[in-house]
Amino acid sequence: MKQSPTKILLYLSLSVLLCQTAHAQVKGPAQTFIEKEVVFWDYHSTIIGDDYTIYVHVPPGYDTSNVKYPSLYLTDGNWDKNPAVNSFNMLRQDYITREAVIVAIGYGDGPNQRNRDLEPEKGGSNFLAFIEKEVIPFIESKYRVTDDRTLSGYSYGGVFATYALFNRPGLFSTVCIGAPGYSGRQLIPSARKYFATHKDLKARVYLGVGSYEHENVDNIAKFKTYLLQQNCKDLEVETDVIPHAFHGAAKPPVIQNGVEFAFCKKHKPVTVPVADLEKYAGTYARAGKPDNKIKFYVENGKLYILDGDTPIEFVPFTTGGGFFIYENQKADMYFKTEGGRMYELFVPYNGSPVRFDRVD
Repeated sequence: MKQSPTKILLYLSLSVLLCQTAHAQVKGPAQTFIEKEVVFWDYHSTIIGDDYTIYVHVPPGYDTSNVKYPSLYLTDGNWDKNPAVNSFNMLRQDYITREAVIVAIGYGDGPNQRNRDLEPEKGGSNFLAFIEKEVIPFIESKYRVTDDRTLSGYSYGGVFATYALFNRPGLFSTVCIGAPGYSGRQLIPSARKYFATHKDLKARVYLGVGSYEHENVDNIAKFKTYLLQQNCKDLEVETDVIPHAFHGAAKPPVIQNGVEFAFCKKHKPVTVPVADLEKYAGTYARAGKPDNKIKFYVENGKLYILDGDTPIEFVPFTTGGGFFIYENQKADMYFKTEGGRMYELFVPYNGSPVRFDRVD
């Protein structure tokens, strides 16, 4: 897919690094150029007999480390690469985030063949084989990645992601299914077909959709219920409904929430008896700064701290005194006892712990 002189000049005017102009004459995958830290590769698939553009984005620090990273594979790469990159940029502000190599499979300037590639009844089988046997080996030969792979697809891409989940289990450890086409009517039939010959499914599965896609919302809920009824020990399912959104408006938040599910550390609340929460109630003073005091109290079976006039819930994630707050999941809080006196320890991510001793 040779770039036109007009397009090359456009990229140059935008300070885009042109790595190779005569790539149409190169056999095998050819790096064409880099735009805003996204490397474009021209790739001819021998399985499908067609040309693709593979967009690859490496995380911050990749070039100065020897670390291997998980990977995120996206269908509809022309469209979905930017929302995915932006999702990591946003989420790492609020969550401890596992950085990933993003691999977006698209069509460059060529004809968009998503109707062929993403529908199982058409070219879905070949497209899945293309990803498994050509794209993944290529990425693993060029980039430092682990075998922890996530697949994300939206609309027809959601149909394809469902197909990949059940027809190539284990290829992707996490599968993100966004607003699957046909209003999600293929979800349960696909699962039933799989479980007719399988007893287990090891995967993490995220499904997201806008609230105005009523049939899809219903089918996704039923799909989750069906999967959980199979009692698979290594299956995790999370569903998400984006409020006040239809198919197009829901796409960016669904992609971001899928990235959050796959790559962000999120505490899982546990239930703690109210009597145990009452043990932590009281006034605490910061060690070395006795005038800096905080107060914990229990109300309606929950533990709170006041931030000015705003109550902030302390949510338990262990039964032994470990807490977090939804407003800052990059920090952990622990209640501990020393010398018969209780104290609270605030442990920020990449920061020094701060101790508050109980004073009443």
